[in-house]
Parts: sequence; C-alpha cells; structure tokens
Amino acid sequence: MASTEKMATEAVLHAKEWSQNDPNPVTAAHVKSLISAAENNGSSTSSALQELQCLFPPNNKRIGFGTAGLRSSMSPGPLGMNDLVVVQTAQGLASYLIQTSKDSSIPITAVVGYDHRANSEFSLSSKQFAMYTKLVFESKGISCTLLDGYVATPILAFAVGNIGASVGIMVTASHNPKQDDGYKVYWGDGCQIRPPIDAEIASAILETKNLKPWMDYGEQLRTFERAASGGGVGECYGLSNPERTRMIEDAYNQAIRDSGLVVELDVVSDFKPPSFAYTAMHGVGLPYAKRSFETFGLPAFLPVPSQQHPDANFTTVPFPNPEEKGALDEAMSFAEQNNCDIVLANDPDADRLGVAEFNKVDGKWTVFTGDQIGSLLGHWLWETIGKKSEQPVAMCASTVSSKILSAMGQTEGFLFEETLTGFKWIGSRALSLQNEGYRVLLGYEEAIGFSCGGIIPDKDGISALGVIATMAAAFYVEGKTLATHLQEIYLLYGEFCSNNGYFRCDDPAIVKKIMEQMRNGGKYFDRVGTYEVDSVRDLGSPGYDSQAVDKKPTLPTSSSSPMITFRFKNGCVAQFRASGTEPKFKYYIELRGQPGETRDEVSKRLDTMVKVMLEELLHPSENGLITPSSL
Repeated sequence: MASTEKMATEAVLHAKEWSQNDPNPVTAAHVKSLISAAENNGSSTSSALQELQCLFPPNNKRIGFGTAGLRSSMSPGPLGMNDLVVVQTAQGLASYLIQTSKDSSIPITAVVGYDHRANSEFSLSSKQFAMYTKLVFESKGISCTLLDGYVATPILAFAVGNIGASVGIMVTASHNPKQDDGYKVYWGDGCQIRPPIDAEIASAILETKNLKPWMDYGEQLRTFERAASGGGVGECYGLSNPERTRMIEDAYNQAIRDSGLVVELDVVSDFKPPSFAYTAMHGVGLPYAKRSFETFGLPAFLPVPSQQHPDANFTTVPFPNPEEKGALDEAMSFAEQNNCDIVLANDPDADRLGVAEFNKVDGKWTVFTGDQIGSLLGHWLWETIGKKSEQPVAMCASTVSSKILSAMGQTEGFLFEETLTGFKWIGSRALSLQNEGYRVLLGYEEAIGFSCGGIIPDKDGISALGVIATMAAAFYVEGKTLATHLQEIYLLYGEFCSNNGYFRCDDPAIVKKIMEQMRNGGKYFDRVGTYEVDSVRDLGSPGYDSQAVDKKPTLPTSSSSPMITFRFKNGCVAQFRASGTEPKFKYYIELRGQPGETRDEVSKRLDTMVKVMLEELLHPSENGLITPSSL
C-alpha cells in the first residue's frame, strides 16, 4: 500500500511540475484538472489519479529518442508528443549542435518541415511543433528556415543538402495511425541520424538545463500569432519562409531532371498507354505527385477524391500505409470505376510508394510488394542509366530485402551491397559509395521505401512515383504490363519468392529467449527440420558469421536490436528480428528457384519450408506468440 501511495504522490508532483513548464495552455489545463480531481477525491483508485499515473509513470520515464527521433501519440506528459516534449527535444538538439560545433567557424543552421497531423482535443499539431522548434533554435542564435505549409518528407531531406543546413527536422509520424506524431532528425549529409549521434542527442535532451524551457515560448508564439492576425505572412505567423520553400521545391525537381531519371519515350504505338489513379492517403503528397508527373513529362493522373487532401483524421484509411491489407481498396475501386490501369499510392508524408496494377483480362489486381517494386526499379535504372554510365554503378538494399538485386548485379556487372535494416544505413552507405566514385542508382527496403538516382540519401516516394509511371508507360506501348515485365525479370535472374510476416510479442524477455534458442548455446543449428543450413549470421553482440574467415560479420552488430540469418543449402535465406518500434517479432524468408522451376512451384516449396522453420525455430505456441489473424 505504501508503495502505491508513493507512486501516486510521485505522479502528482511530476504532473504539477510538468503543467507549470508546459507552454500549451490546453494540455497544461488538462493536467491541472486531473491533479485537482485526484487531490480532492483522495482515493488511490480514482480515475483521475490513474490517468495521471499513466501520463506520468514512475522513475521519470519518458518517450525515447532514437534513430527515428521521436514518435508517440499526441497527449500530455513525458511519454507523449506534445509542446513541452518538443521544446525539451529542440533545446537538447540545439545544445548538442552548439557543443559539437564550438571549434568550427561554420555557422550552425537548421531547416524544419511539418505535415498535417493534429489533435484538436489538446490543441497539438505538427505545425505547432515546428514553430516551437524554430523559436528554440533562434533563441540560441541558430538560423532556422521553417518551410512554409505542409511538405513531404523527401523535400525536407533534400532541403538539408540544398541549403547546406547542419540539421533538418521533419515533424511527421509518416504512416502511423491518426493519434500519433513524430519528430524525425536528419544530419547535415541529408541522411537520418545514426549512432553515435542519436544516443548523444538523447543524452543532451536529458540534461537538467534542457528539460526546463529557456523562455516562455508559449507567450512568444502567441505574440507572433497576434501580430499576424492581419494575414499575408504565410502559414506560420510570419515564422516560415514561403519564397525559400518554393525555391527548394524547384531545386528538387531540377535535381530529378539532372539525374537522368527522366526518360523520353516513343509514344508512337498501336498499344494504349496506361492510365493512372493516385492516392495521397489523406496526406500531403498530391501537389508533389502532380509536379513529379509534370517533371517526368507524363500525362495527368486521376486523384482519388476521397483521399486527395490532407485529413488529420484519416477518415477512410485508419492505418494509412499502402502495405497494410485493405489500405488500397478505395483507390482500386476508384481506379476500376474510372478505367485506370495502375494505382500509385504515397503514404501520408510521401516518402513511401505503393503500386497496384489491374489486369483487364481476368479482372484481378496485382498489389506489388516492396521487393517486386525494387526489382522493377533496379532493372529499369540499370537498363536506362547504368549501362551507359561512365562511372561504376552500385545499388543497395537492406539485408531483409530480396536478394534479386545481388543476382542482377552479378549478371550485369554492377556492385550490390546490403545494409542493416532502415534507411539510415541504406542512405549512409549510398553516400559512402558515392564518395568512392560509384554512381548509386537505387537504394531500397522491402517496406516500400525507394531512393532513385541519388536525389536524396533517404526514401523518396515522389521521384520513385515518376520513375515507376515512366517505366509503365514504356512497357504498355510495347504491349506489356508491369506484371508481365516482372516475370521477364524473373526469367532472366531466377524466381525469387518471399514470405515475410510477424508475430505479436509484447514481452521483450520472450524475444530474448527466442534469439537464445536460435543460437543454441553458440552451436548454431546445421539443420532445421529436414533442411540443411549452409551458414549462419548473428548480428547480435559480439556477432558471428560462419561464412567469414574470421567469423565476424561485416555489418554492424547490436545487442539491443539483434538479427539472425540462416542461409540454407537449397537457396533459402531466413532472417529473424524484433521490431524496434512495435511489439512485433518479424521474419523475412526468401527462396530462389532452381533453373526451369515455375513461380508456383517455388512458392509452394517456400510455403512448406516456412511452416517448418517457424515451428522449429520460434516455437510460437510455447512462447505465446500471437499471429496477426488472431488480433
């Protein structure tokens, strides 16, 4: 009982301090009302006190700052995305920039963008978070460009390099559900932050001097709001820079033109060119998609009316990720009604791209996986740019993506490199390869993230959209489709069939147990069921790769986010890891077919093998793993 009372007292004290520092009068008032209700009730089981204990947990626990920066639901308290958390984060980031640049004569500069996410109940929004970030930076003399209006994440990533900023911040939760928002940080190379920078920034945020606002930012923002009441000062009370925003967007599209991605097509044909439907999934992508089509010289697409404008409630798509089952249903229905051949879908911040194609012969849709889109892009970019390149060509993909680019590179003579999962690794490796003299034509991850032509070292659904549409136009005038051309690629390099999925796992201890079971006390399995293992790679700490002479993996290792890969003698590669952002244990299993084997035959062999592997290696029932269909 004493412990319960102590926790309740700590929550109330923490909440009082929080509400005093919170620049947002709405969230501050909400917390104060909970405090008053809890103190007046006097019961340890009161709903107000219980909510306070959820918002203000013991030991000053707070939202973690990692590779993706911040991401959480918009709510009061240290675990949520709110004005005070953003101020604290911006102060920590500003302090870190100042500390690490103290011996440099180059001025520190920043650029900030935001999307349309908002929570009307608590008066929280991406726009407000972005404005507070600018106020914090400029309070310390850091010049900060706030992009005007909703922008796509690729534009922010491009802006960092375009204006030579020291850091970039994109306020977005990408494809997360509507209640979430996020704070994504890019370093001066235009790539997402990576170790050790992320951990060093996280430490700076937690310094006592950075947890209390340096000034009354709320009042400062309200002063700007009052001064801007007459209008004519842009979207952010005069804090944003409309002219510079347009210049950056112009430069981005010029970079696409300069990259070689824009290909002139022979339009004289007996075959009908494809027609496109486009969905922004209630996000910010529509104006950027339109301009991408213009830049690539393509005829206009038809936007899906119900999903074309920014909508913070994501009315028709509760999980606005083109990968989610059913997420493209509305767009595909619209496409059929309007006789469109292809659906192109950006996620809400337009850094990912989904593609679906309608077969008018059998009336069925093909929703392409990220690996299939990556295969199409890799082959197209090699054929249209790579073969003519005076520089050596390279492509990259995450280790959990398909190995088809590796097979393609071996056949065609370009360099392929795999990286750890996540675009911070893909983008940073692409930058290194560029510095080594390579022309990096593609970086991709199976989670429908693609970087084409080296425009930015991050996933970019805007330029990828133009490349896919151009490719489709070229194939259609030859009497082909994306699906038939993909099959031609498989005939050239072999059938690659994948079976990717996950189990829900809420207990980190179970994940650790599964990983240790797969390690088998350091004597890694040489057989799973009847399938012989050729080699094993373990990217946990200290790491192991049976293929390497010194038994050490070439990819970085991590004790906090390990991944184990089994390579089988029949050509199958199976990889297992826990998600870093969700309570999921993921698996990525791919089988390369034998010469002359059909795709159906490979797929059936893979399905049989997957059942054996999941049971033998993960023991789902024993470990209490939950299948998605059971959720």
